[in-house]
Amino acid sequence: MLPKPRTEAGKPLMRALAERQTIRLYTDRTLPPQTLSDLLWAAFGVNRTQSQKAGLGRTAPSARNRQEIDLHLALSDGVYVYDAEPHRLRMVAQGDIRARTGPEAAAKAAVTILYVADAAKAGGGAPAFAAVDAGFIGQNVYLFAASEGLGAWFRATIPDAKSLAETLKLRGDQQILFVQTVGYPAGTP
Repeated sequence: MLPKPRTEAGKPLMRALAERQTIRLYTDRTLPPQTLSDLLWAAFGVNRTQSQKAGLGRTAPSARNRQEIDLHLALSDGVYVYDAEPHRLRMVAQGDIRARTGPEAAAKAAVTILYVADAAKAGGGAPAFAAVDAGFIGQNVYLFAASEGLGAWFRATIPDAKSLAETLKLRGDQQILFVQTVGYPAGTP
C-alpha cells in the first residue's frame, strides 16, 4: 500500500505550467514513498466516486471513461502496476528494466512509467483514444513534476518494446504506447 496522497500539496497550477519542461538528465536519487504516492495519484488516481454506472472518476480523463491505460512503473527493484483503487503498487516483474526503456540517461532516473493500452478495456474504441488518454496522464505527470522540482521526459520511442512486453507478461491485446521518465534533475542535491 502506498501512503495516502497529499491532495493539498504542490504549487499553484499556473506556476506549475510556467515551470513545466522536459528534462533529459537525472541523478540516481530515488523518490521518497510519499512523493511516489503523490505522483501516481496526480497521474491517474481516483479523485471522486461517480454513479455506479459511470464508475470511479480519475485525475485524467479517458474516452468514454474506459480507463484503458495501465501505468507500469519501472523502479530499481522491479516493475509494478499501479492499482488506482485502492491506491497501491502490485509487482509484476523483478529486476531493473529502466535501461531497456530508452536512452542511457533514463536508466539513472528514479522511475520510468510505461503507458500500457489495454484493448479489452477499450471495448472496441478507436486506438487513437488510448494515445490521447495516455497524453492526458503524461501532462498530469509533467505538471506534478514541475510542482515538486522533479524532471520528466515523455517518449514514444521504445527500443525494446516487444521484449519489454514479454517481461511484463502483457497479453496480446495490451501494448506499450509510451514511456515517461521521472526523477531528480542532474545538478540537484
